[in-house]
Amino acid sequence: MKRAIYTQVEQFLRDDDFIRYALDSVPDKESYWASYLSAAPPVRSAYLKAYDILIHLDDCQLLTPEQAQILKERIFRSLHS
Repeated sequence: MKRAIYTQVEQFLRDDDFIRYALDSVPDKESYWASYLSAAPPVRSAYLKAYDILIHLDDCQLLTPEQAQILKERIFRSLHS
């Protein structure tokens, strides 16, 4: 199945595979996302922003540490349901 080419941060943040890759550091997905970026360089900015948002949830100054943890847990629950 061919994946759509994302051009906006929100599109990446709605993609369960992308979220799992960013939050779980899934090594087997690294090559997929690397090839995705090489196939569509214009999406790099949106990709990097989305990835940065996900990996820095714990450091987000807009959320308390507890809120960040609750958000992460909610993301994981929605991915596994």
